[in-house]
Amino acid sequence: MEVKTIDYKNAMEVITHKHYLKRKCPCSVAFGLFKNSELVGVIVFGKPASYTLCNGIAGKDESKNVIEFSRLWVDDRMPKNTESWFIARALKNCQFDIVVSFADTEQGHVGYIYQATNWLYCGVSKKQKYFRLKSKTDNSGGTEYRRRERMPKSEIISEYGEEYVEEYFSSKKYRYIYFNGSKARKKQLRGKLRYAVLPYPKTVAE
Repeated sequence: MEVKTIDYKNAMEVITHKHYLKRKCPCSVAFGLFKNSELVGVIVFGKPASYTLCNGIAGKDESKNVIEFSRLWVDDRMPKNTESWFIARALKNCQFDIVVSFADTEQGHVGYIYQATNWLYCGVSKKQKYFRLKSKTDNSGGTEYRRRERMPKSEIISEYGEEYVEEYFSSKKYRYIYFNGSKARKKQLRGKLRYAVLPYPKTVAE
């Protein structure tokens, strides 16, 4: 197997069709897992949208060094340990010192893959309020617009009207952090870490 950088277009094509979320995500760098020239896995790293998150992990001076591990897909035909093998090599090549990722409790995820690859567990993220477009029907009763995720409230009102604004809250997510770089750099970042490092969870948070 071989791990290589892939471009945004190829990464998003796989993610939108084969990852369970079926939607695009921020992408600063993406890696493909190849077996006999066939693409059998994709990992995407993207800059987190939240400045609070970037500043909050290890301080504002380290904010530019934060990247989010936002998508992982591996073909079901691959052996069980393939994900861990792929993650380890992608982390080594992503060139960011601080990597954060989340395990979504709504999907029944605990983050065992992060635990298996020695990430630090740093608690459960708070629920966040977002806005999205309500489903809208046409004159025949069919769906005219699909429901969209995380649109700015002002944009929905401007384009569709205030009656089509729908509030929703994100699910709880387990927060995992990984430090890249030399042994000295990892020690430095561990000293700057603003979150408490906790024992790994074993069940989904209520």
